[in-house]
Amino acid sequence: MNAAAKSSDPIVRTAPELSAACAAAAAEGVLALDTEFVWNSTYRPRLGLVQLGCRSGCWALDCFAGLNAESLANLVGDASTVKILHDARQDLALVRHYCGAEPRNVFDTQLAAAFAGFPSGMGLQKLLFEAIGVGLAKTETCTDWTRRPLSPAQVAYALDDVRYLPELMDELLARAEGFGNRTYLEEEMSGLDGCALSLESDPDSAWKRIKTRGLRLDPRAFAILRAVASLRECRAAELNLPRGWLGDDASLVRMATDRRVGRIVHRLNGGQAEIMRAKYAEAVEEALALPDEECPENPRPRYISEVLSATEEALAWLEARADALHIAPSVIANRAELTAFVDNAEDESNPLASGWRFEVAGREIAARFAVD
Repeated sequence: MNAAAKSSDPIVRTAPELSAACAAAAAEGVLALDTEFVWNSTYRPRLGLVQLGCRSGCWALDCFAGLNAESLANLVGDASTVKILHDARQDLALVRHYCGAEPRNVFDTQLAAAFAGFPSGMGLQKLLFEAIGVGLAKTETCTDWTRRPLSPAQVAYALDDVRYLPELMDELLARAEGFGNRTYLEEEMSGLDGCALSLESDPDSAWKRIKTRGLRLDPRAFAILRAVASLRECRAAELNLPRGWLGDDASLVRMATDRRVGRIVHRLNGGQAEIMRAKYAEAVEEALALPDEECPENPRPRYISEVLSATEEALAWLEARADALHIAPSVIANRAELTAFVDNAEDESNPLASGWRFEVAGREIAARFAVD
């Protein structure tokens, strides 16, 4: 038996202990992964634990132990070992930030469930119960995972999030196989290999995530919104503070519509607040000085009534088609993707235009509902 599996202490604090745990998982070709973190007063989450599991044991890697995690990075990047996670992207981003891992052969149980007859976006607790009859106690949801020492109850709670993932994967694969969806599932999982995983957001795209609450902004207003949102994103990353602490979204939208820096809802102290106000004012002035042709259009396209009407018909068809396939419809396409495809079925960047989505739905939608 591997040394890691023999240990009575599930907490990994040294590089040799981590290497032993990784060796146990590699021998089985299965590594279950999860993370515990705190994210309430920083731009980036503060990682406390990385939970590792396989069929023979589970371990909690203490991220405050300062150990060399090269063995974990190597295993996460090893294509011969499947990495099982639930709602994988954020956990993979945290693991990558922690040890530089580039993931290969990822199996996301939340995503897989959508091909196995379950609704999209199911939480792990509910999925475990409905798929394999395992009930998890949610007793440590308010734990500060950065405090030490952790109690045995806290560690046991954390390990439960990886303990049953190999069995859950087996069940989901069997159900997907039974529904004839395993090929689609595997194609979807392959998209997680080497995917862009970062705890940072692109400053140049930050403005596109801000909701304007029905306001009709012109290109100049969007130029200002782009400038102040980019500034906030960069400054938040630099100070490692939540972006909203430097000014909420409504304050940025007001700057865009009023063309000036007025009242800002923030959580900065006096000196930092004045610095930020001055930077916002500079960003507004720079945006006002841009040539008209450099001002962006609304990132949320407006569609003609024919497209919107056809989308409703296509959505009803898609829901029936997904139900027949036992695939959650939102995994095939969300409303925005479907509307864009109905408007322009020739757009190869649309998820419905290629791969398994085109096979099961895109081809038919283009033929029946696309608006010329």
